[in-house]
Amino acid sequence: MSLRAKIIVGLIVALLVAVFGYGWHIRTVYAGYTASTDSGDALYPRETLEDYGQQILNELTAKNVKLAIVSRAGQTRDKLPDGVMFTHSAFFRRNATGGYDVYNLYHGEENRLRSTLVTDTPTDFLRLLQEPDAGILIPDAQMQDQLFDMLESPKYAAVHQADYSLISNPFDLRWQNCNELMLFAIAAVIWDTTDRKMLRNKLAATITPTELKVSPLRRHFGPMIDERLILDDHDERVLTTTFGTLTQLIDISGHLDASYILMFDN
Repeated sequence: MSLRAKIIVGLIVALLVAVFGYGWHIRTVYAGYTASTDSGDALYPRETLEDYGQQILNELTAKNVKLAIVSRAGQTRDKLPDGVMFTHSAFFRRNATGGYDVYNLYHGEENRLRSTLVTDTPTDFLRLLQEPDAGILIPDAQMQDQLFDMLESPKYAAVHQADYSLISNPFDLRWQNCNELMLFAIAAVIWDTTDRKMLRNKLAATITPTELKVSPLRRHFGPMIDERLILDDHDERVLTTTFGTLTQLIDISGHLDASYILMFDN
């Protein structure tokens, strides 16, 4: 083989290694950071998750909270982008027994580009927990009452977009993830409408979503590595909804009671 041929082969091999290395990086670092799913291997034993779930319930019960927004990290913090503390959020709604039902958006497993609204338990919500803490966002009593009623009304499904994207842009209506669903549910209560176009326009004039730093290489290869990583709804800036975005909207609306991180006792 000539020297030129060896150089060409070497370059091709280097390119393949770079592409596959990037693929590994996307899958292990970014692919799950906003993943709305309950499928996967649990890091903590069931007993620990039950204990952590009870700690959340004790916290909410002690504060007489009727409805709260709770977030958990499905990736370790060292693998999360700047500005992202948690990967999945859900509504915790007090039930008739004094416990809490958890209202989630989860994407499917056979088709990971479609999502459904699922109600489960605090333990199930925490099943993919990677960090021993949770974000707790408590609206004031008025908004708690409104969201409490909304979750058992057609309005909740009306703000759901079943087409799923890991990092959906809240200012584009084509895709949605768990955090964006919650953003639109809260917005529907604030502006008393489920018209998603109207809500999108009002949100665009009100909030500043979290901006993610995504290199041109990641933007090009990301969707090839993980089909959930859709970037067609982003322009030069990649914007998405996080726990911080939800806190921001409730705060701006004048309905914020508390927003903090609950560290679990081991």
